[in-house]
Amino acid sequence: MSRKAGEIIPEVVRVAEHRGGDIFRLPDKCPVCGHPTEKSGDEAAVRCVNPNCPAQLLRGIEHFASRDAMNIEGLGEAVVKLLCDNELVHSSADLYELNMQDILSLPGFKEKSAGNLLRAIENSKQNQPDRLLFALGVRGIGRRSAELLLRKFGSIDGVMNASEEDILAIDSFGDVLAKSVVSAFADPQMRQLVDRLRGYGLKFDYDKAASSDKFAGMTFVLTGTLPTLRREQAKEMIENMGGKCSGSVSKKTTYVVAGEAAGSKLTKAQELGVRVLTEAELLDMINDEGN
Repeated sequence: MSRKAGEIIPEVVRVAEHRGGDIFRLPDKCPVCGHPTEKSGDEAAVRCVNPNCPAQLLRGIEHFASRDAMNIEGLGEAVVKLLCDNELVHSSADLYELNMQDILSLPGFKEKSAGNLLRAIENSKQNQPDRLLFALGVRGIGRRSAELLLRKFGSIDGVMNASEEDILAIDSFGDVLAKSVVSAFADPQMRQLVDRLRGYGLKFDYDKAASSDKFAGMTFVLTGTLPTLRREQAKEMIENMGGKCSGSVSKKTTYVVAGEAAGSKLTKAQELGVRVLTEAELLDMINDEGN
């Protein structure tokens, strides 16, 4: 058999022998709640699909509060576990019913930390609905997919009522994702959760004015501590304008946004002749409708 120049031919080092012992088999029941597991399509994994499973509840709320979802600062794994263990929350919607007395009943919380957590939960109501859609945990739907769905259908309700054919009209959406979205919102428990979140005043309508293609084709690098914006906030603003954020500076970088203690990324930008922006200059670019 001929081979191309430079082609690497794999070498068999040795043949592994099976020396007995138990063969691993996927569980047919959830080890936490005992509910039968299910396998989806051609996936190798099995999943517990019991919405009342304690492990599912815990992970679901962690995901809901995570940075790329509702970004509720202070609501990490340990705090979510405390809330669940003390039966203060039974779904993500219950977060919006928590009060000062509830939080102060948890070990380690004082008035200041409890107040900070409650404010973070309240502030999350102002998030754009693509974050909320991602936070709901529809299988296969990431932040970018959630944004594409909201751009297409205009609201959480529009996504909920979309057909598979409607969703397939979106570039990059295939049968698996379309079925996943339709199946998720056909679930009565999901619809009940969404209705509760609506009642707490979360944003359901997508603000198209908050996004544009002004930064399309541009790559930004954020470095240092910005005066007023958190890194994640600045990144979201850039992406809402069609730009991309990278973790490293190269010749392809369009702008470096530098704050205090910018360090080596600022130095490299100066060496490569990449334009450096302050936070104020970035905000001017975002708000300048003429450009």
